[in-house]
Amino acid sequence: MIIGNIVGIVFACIFIFTIIRLDHPSYSISNLIACNTCLAVGLTSTIMLINACYALRSDFRGNGYVDSLCTFRGTLLTLFYIYMYTSFCLKAFNRLRCIVYYTNPILTSYRCLFIVILFQWLLTILLFLAIILTDGIGYDWGSHICFIPITKTYQFIYMMIIYYFAMLFISSAYIYILYYVLHLPLLERYRRKRQLALLRRILVLLIMLVIPGLLSSFLLVRWIFFGTIPSYSFKISTLFDTLGHTGVVITIFVSHTKIRRQYYRRKHIKIKKVMKKSSVRKLGINFIEKSKKFKTIKITCI
Repeated sequence: MIIGNIVGIVFACIFIFTIIRLDHPSYSISNLIACNTCLAVGLTSTIMLINACYALRSDFRGNGYVDSLCTFRGTLLTLFYIYMYTSFCLKAFNRLRCIVYYTNPILTSYRCLFIVILFQWLLTILLFLAIILTDGIGYDWGSHICFIPITKTYQFIYMMIIYYFAMLFISSAYIYILYYVLHLPLLERYRRKRQLALLRRILVLLIMLVIPGLLSSFLLVRWIFFGTIPSYSFKISTLFDTLGHTGVVITIFVSHTKIRRQYYRRKHIKIKKVMKKSSVRKLGINFIEKSKKFKTIKITCI
């Protein structure tokens, strides 16, 4: 869990600083939204890394304890968790804007970007206030982490509803994009071949994000019907969340064209040599054809 969070933080920082260096001073809307997503994942991974260090310390001691900043870390983790999934929704909306509604001048303006990000933060704060006002943050003695424990059933169900609404929006957006691209003419489909490759990576990423939600849903159902869950279950759920978030950053990092060209440069074949070889081959073929024609002319004259 600690290693996964460190990898996620490193990839998020490298992505953001590389985009700042390459796109300065004019930044595209897609790159700004991608940086927003990496920032959300990086902040979430940072708090999860700190929580993992405290949990490891409690495991070595053999008993859990609630330190003075535990509730504060749990509050930040809840805020960044909601912010992260709203960023995933914004990333899906941006992909929908680039592929389907790319001719709409309203959606391609920076004013639209400002309004969408402002709406994202307002929605994040409103969803977060519902947890804070109901005192949803608590200490889980099995995992030694301050978050929303499963013992607070209503708050836990509330977070699961937020998660599944985000997954529903993301899945619907990408399924509609796939339907739109597959029904394009052949020429237009060829032009969007790169977008389809990116879409495949994001769909794989979507599957990675669904798995932690399924595990949390299983734990919730077990708690409702049986009233008990294993003490280590929340640690396993946090581990799956860490793997999913790290996979998000790695997928964004690998699928971005500028980042891939910057850090993964293929060996370019020298064009002059290829042209020389092809021209020599063509001259040889033309010479053979002319010699054959000359022989046939001689035979016909005789």
